[in-house]
Amino acid sequence: MNTSLYRAASEISLFCRLNLKQKIEIPIRHSELGVLLFLYGAKEDVTPMAVSDFMGISRPCATVMLKRLENDGYIFRQPSQHDKRSCNLLLTDKGCQIISVAHQEYCKTMQLLESGLGTESFEHFLELIEKSNQILRQKS
Repeated sequence: MNTSLYRAASEISLFCRLNLKQKIEIPIRHSELGVLLFLYGAKEDVTPMAVSDFMGISRPCATVMLKRLENDGYIFRQPSQHDKRSCNLLLTDKGCQIISVAHQEYCKTMQLLESGLGTESFEHFLELIEKSNQILRQKS
């Protein structure tokens, strides 16, 4: 086995586990928070299909997640003005509040990384993560 690939898989796996291990006191799953953050940061209208594509999950799986977020009052659907068969997803005030709480916790981790790596290395790290995400998205 290629030892550098094994090391890479091991380190990336550990990084993901440590990042997910954060204790954020919110009543939704990390994946659901990911959807809310996607909606929050979107510069264009977001449809259920866009959520499915962004999260890398099937449309039925996205539908279940979106239904739960909608039923719990974190998002709402607004009919699309461009395509009457589609809808846009928007955050409610409750959705924005939970993002605020989670954002504070996530920022602590990112600030820790930036302070430990230094600003230049941290920016380089982010560029590599973004590039890696693009490569992995193309694969799936």
